[in-house]
Amino acid sequence: MDTNSSEIVLDVRNLSVIYSSYGVEKKAVDSISFKLRRGEILGIVGESGAGKSTIAKAIMGIIDPPSYATGEVIFNGKNIIGMSEYKLNKIRWNKITMIFQASMNSLNPVESVKSNFMSVLKDKLNINEKGEAEVKIDEVLRYVSLPLYVKDNFPHELSGGMRQRILIALAMITGPEIVIADEPTTALDIITEFYVLSILKKNLQRSGSSMIYITHDLPSVIFLADEMLVMKDGLIVEKGAIKNIINNPQNEYTRKLVSTLNEVID
Repeated sequence: MDTNSSEIVLDVRNLSVIYSSYGVEKKAVDSISFKLRRGEILGIVGESGAGKSTIAKAIMGIIDPPSYATGEVIFNGKNIIGMSEYKLNKIRWNKITMIFQASMNSLNPVESVKSNFMSVLKDKLNINEKGEAEVKIDEVLRYVSLPLYVKDNFPHELSGGMRQRILIALAMITGPEIVIADEPTTALDIITEFYVLSILKKNLQRSGSSMIYITHDLPSVIFLADEMLVMKDGLIVEKGAIKNIINNPQNEYTRKLVSTLNEVID
């Protein structure tokens, strides 16, 4: 994907996240820094507990007190860390959206697909007129290759792959500048996973949105991303272009990850 190196959409500077429970504090993310450019897909890879999802929560401003984040997450010239809920709500699920891995937990199970979309459109885009809303919903469903009749279905009536595409559509319908995808295909079989990732990549290319793609699955990062961060124990141990890291890993942990691949990409 083409990127514009002069156009930084997210600048993370010395971000740390401290989890606090019963007076005991643990640093889950330790002074990490990276930049995300417009149109770029940045993969964040690492084993469970590396701090990948914690970064996503910090960017979204959903670290629950008494846990807290320090450092800076600069979006449109403003630091998200410490921003008021009022200001955050103008950004969160609007300019920065997120796709979760558990589709049944992310969709309201007692509302139809259409109602799930309507809630977002009313809250974030102030679209209350049904005709206008229907046009936007139909448009985004076509983008993710879903038949329009799914609007009237409830989440439990759809397959896992269809629900995941609904989540992609929900994340894209506001026209976000940044999409964060946190293990979005974990529960899917490999064929469905490839199909869903292909649809996700196509929609990012269409919209020009940037994405942070979080996973432990190295092949999916190679397929999807432009740049990669490798994380271990809350630290970035390596970062750079996908091809450079895969062909010439510098860190011992990265070398172990790369050794699990069947072949080196050209």
